[in-house]
Amino acid sequence: MQTAKIVHSPVEVSTRLAELGLKEELLLEALRQANLYCVRTTNHHPRLYRYIVMTAETIAALRDLLVPEGWQKLDEGHYELTLNPGGTVAIAVASGDDNVAHAERTPSNKSPKGRHTIAAVESNRQADMFADLLPVKEVGAEGARDTWVLLHRVTKDGIHSELSRPTEISDGMFALWSERILLGKIDLDGDPVQITAPDQPDIDIFISKKSA
Repeated sequence: MQTAKIVHSPVEVSTRLAELGLKEELLLEALRQANLYCVRTTNHHPRLYRYIVMTAETIAALRDLLVPEGWQKLDEGHYELTLNPGGTVAIAVASGDDNVAHAERTPSNKSPKGRHTIAAVESNRQADMFADLLPVKEVGAEGARDTWVLLHRVTKDGIHSELSRPTEISDGMFALWSERILLGKIDLDGDPVQITAPDQPDIDIFISKKSA
């Protein structure tokens, strides 16, 4: 079984992210900005929004921060990615389980992913299988795109995250990683907001025109 390479010391993290054209503070800032939207949600927000707000706002913030540096938004059939200038590195965002940012555990996502994610993971796996057979000049060529996932989880003591490269997925859930870059924890003031959606029927509101 493949063993993931774990990158966790501050110097190693900085160096490895630089090789990908990234900075740790930028990734953490995207998560900080997303969390500002999370803590403002209430039971009046649509339930679907409250379930996806952290991931959706992280994607938006990540693009806001990276597009000025030459990265671009990529939307492939509602599969939201942020792509580097050379088209060789793509970043997806996903909410992770309790194993996120634990070096000794194998993390996964909290909800199953669809066919686009499965195809991206398979592409990563194939690239690893045939890497030794490819001429050096072809590595990073168009079509040889690496997909990384910015996994995050919010707990009482902060936001935990990692940027990791998946190589196996089972029933829509990440199962193996070739490399995991563990990011620094973001400390939070107070407990994260946990919202339970009430079971209420939909209400139709009819507005009639006032007669003159």
